[in-house]
Amino acid sequence: MTRLGNDAEIEQLVMYLSKIPLDHPVKPEEFGYNNPVLICLDAVLSINRKYAAFVVPRIKHFQENYAQICTLKGLAHLLRELGYDGFHVVWQYRHTGRAMTLERLLNRYIEYADVVAVTDDLTAMKDWATKSSVMDYRTFRVRGIGLATFQYLRMMLGVSTVKPDVHIKRAVSMALNRPISDLDAIWLVERASERMGLPATLVDHNLWRSFASDTHLLLG
Repeated sequence: MTRLGNDAEIEQLVMYLSKIPLDHPVKPEEFGYNNPVLICLDAVLSINRKYAAFVVPRIKHFQENYAQICTLKGLAHLLRELGYDGFHVVWQYRHTGRAMTLERLLNRYIEYADVVAVTDDLTAMKDWATKSSVMDYRTFRVRGIGLATFQYLRMMLGVSTVKPDVHIKRAVSMALNRPISDLDAIWLVERASERMGLPATLVDHNLWRSFASDTHLLLG
């Protein structure tokens, strides 16, 4: 059974977080997408990849060469037209499995928009994000999308929450001196953020910046 923290651990995490600079803007650049296609591309490209070195240049390549594609159905059609193997020209990524995951994610959101009868993709996706909760990842049913990417999608769509990637889990584990599960990390950082009066997304992103660059080692 997943262990979640207690009140004492929340306070312990708050004390730890108070030593880390949390002054980077609330919304990192990738959270400002106005093209729903880019949200899906970013989410799938980010799976187990370094963001700045791998994801950013591929998003820029798409923006420079396929700016006319701004609907989920449009990207899904292009993917079907090129095939999983041929799609690499679109996002500079030769990975059949990831192309299949992207197709499943696009179809999931297209289906959702149809169910809620919303014609604008981004509006429908934000509606999904607002109405979803952490535990809804169990019923999201998009093969290839785990809890961390599920949370990342919610964050890109405006929900203030936490993506339990390796850096966030390492930060919480160091703060509490125990192993941390994905759900642990989300629950604890959200509760600690509330106590500090800060958006969870802000705390998540600043922790990620600190631990991804190892600047936390300077804290002593």
